[in-house]
Amino acid sequence: MAHQSLYRRYRPRRFAELRGQDHIVGALRNAVAHQSEGHAYLFSGPRGTGKTSTARILAKALNCDNLDAGEPCATCESCISIEKGTSYDLFELDAASNNGVDAMRDLVSRTVVGSPGRTKVYILDEVHMLSPAASNALLKTLEEPPEHVVFVLATTDPQKVLPTIRSRTQHFEFSLLSSAELTSYVEWIRSDAGLDIDEAAVAQAVRQGRGSARDTLSALDLIVAAGGVQSSVDAVAEIVAALVSREVAAVMQAVASAVSMGREPRVLAEQLIVVLRDAFLSAVGAELGHLNDADQVQMKALAHNLGAARTTHALEVLGAAMVDMRQSSDPRVPLEVGLIKLCGSGSGASLEELSARVDELERRLASAPSVTRIDASVSSAPAARSDSPVLASERDAPEKASGEADRTAQSAKDPDAGLSGVAAARANLARLQGAPAAADRGNSKAAEPSQAGSQPAPPVPPGARRLSDAAPVPPPTPPSSHSASPEPPMPGVAPTPSTSPVSAGAPAATAPVDFTVEHVSAALHEGRLEGLRPVSKAMFREAVVESISGSEIRLTISAPLRARAEQELSTVESALSKHLGVAVTVVVVDPSSTPRTDAGSRHKTPAQTPAGSSSIASEESVKDSLQDEDEVDLSLLVNAPNVSTAGVDRIVAAFPGATIIEDDKQ
Repeated sequence: MAHQSLYRRYRPRRFAELRGQDHIVGALRNAVAHQSEGHAYLFSGPRGTGKTSTARILAKALNCDNLDAGEPCATCESCISIEKGTSYDLFELDAASNNGVDAMRDLVSRTVVGSPGRTKVYILDEVHMLSPAASNALLKTLEEPPEHVVFVLATTDPQKVLPTIRSRTQHFEFSLLSSAELTSYVEWIRSDAGLDIDEAAVAQAVRQGRGSARDTLSALDLIVAAGGVQSSVDAVAEIVAALVSREVAAVMQAVASAVSMGREPRVLAEQLIVVLRDAFLSAVGAELGHLNDADQVQMKALAHNLGAARTTHALEVLGAAMVDMRQSSDPRVPLEVGLIKLCGSGSGASLEELSARVDELERRLASAPSVTRIDASVSSAPAARSDSPVLASERDAPEKASGEADRTAQSAKDPDAGLSGVAAARANLARLQGAPAAADRGNSKAAEPSQAGSQPAPPVPPGARRLSDAAPVPPPTPPSSHSASPEPPMPGVAPTPSTSPVSAGAPAATAPVDFTVEHVSAALHEGRLEGLRPVSKAMFREAVVESISGSEIRLTISAPLRARAEQELSTVESALSKHLGVAVTVVVVDPSSTPRTDAGSRHKTPAQTPAGSSSIASEESVKDSLQDEDEVDLSLLVNAPNVSTAGVDRIVAAFPGATIIEDDKQ
């Protein structure tokens, strides 16, 4: 007698022998016991889970002579004939090879013929392979079959079955067996068949079966034939280990070894995806019932080494490689390219990891300049000079000195409040460059307070507006040597005291050495200031920098725009302070009463130059832009259709086929 495979030899014969499908066994057994079975069933599930075996057991139960509580005896003539395949009560049809309309017509014609038993059972395996025409030919009989007929449809892909067929059946879903159930099943078969195998062979068979009873017994047959588990190196395990260590050479060698042993690249990729999927499920804490305890420990270790992000990325890359294999002349190439990508240094970087790295770089950039603060460097500053200028506003309003001192101290304590990481680092760097000079200025004022009081305040012309609620400024830096003495007041203009007094203990900051008219003009005219609205940028782009006195910047704007510009002073001051790295005050000056300053120097005496026609044209352009403050995206504009609006053309378009006759008499 020829050898019979284990999965055929140990095919379940009764409901009690089915494993892992208790929810289906109980329902069918009760239906048969109470004679309330349905006229059509649909069994779906993975391969090797018992769909066809359950259908045959159901046929036995419906025709058994010694039925016991819905359980067939498997010893009567009807049960034995069904097992041998000689019964007239069971008709099996492979829908994969009989998927045409003619096969369904022949089946329907046989349903009216009786059988020796009580029920005639039709089993249609792989029913999802039926053509749409064949499925439609079966619909009517499937909906209202003869009373002695029961249909059992089996499939591994129920989604491909027509909804009209699924709605006419009772659908039972079979599931894969757990590792514990398969281990118990294999142990029983080893004992019953007298197989000389060890526990490692049992574990290997269960591992290869992956929840399918038929695949497990087929693997067990192979192990028995080989005399035990072979000591060959697992190529999948080698590839996974190389992916963890990012060793490209080891990955390529493992793939080459597997292909040389006859492994198909596509099968190898599928096995890799299976292992990586188990690792991903272990990483997210999902249940791995189809794996034994040892394999679950390995998957946890693999998930810890790879991480959820790299595992997900590996699944995506290998899935794309399997798709590319369909169009590739050599399926091995897409697999190797995908594995090399996974071994790259940045292949597993997720968006969260990249974001964390960027945040870390920003924190380092923001904290690096703040190691040496300005107030700490004052103690090591050089000796003070006696010619540092002091604004007249420092001597005014002594009754408000305490309040201003508190605000200035708060600003000096945290000058970067409200700034982003990069902007704060830029401001810190600018203050550090001017820190020694700031300390020099502070020591000079402490040594010669009387001389500071004798310096006259710079004049403010009529029509100018100094922002009263300007932000506190950091410690000042000295001006250049040629600006030690303040500017003389302009002729014909009386000095005006500042409306925003500053405490004598916290003098207003002056510009650094490289803070010139050209810097301010470039920032305004080239649109380098951040945080300004488009209208504000357009309005101050036409402004002219008249002069710079300490931390005060005087701008000239024409009369039609002056009122609007004064409303935006606070925003412009904040933007200029961030851009220049030092707190400044912006003053808008009336051009009719203030002469312009030569743009080539920093503190020269302004020359009397009238406003030209170019400024008038620029004022008109800014006034036009103020009519609508919203920006217009030019890419959204649509060209007008090329349609003629002439009367003659419209008449011709209204009457197709018409012809215009020219009047020769004219």
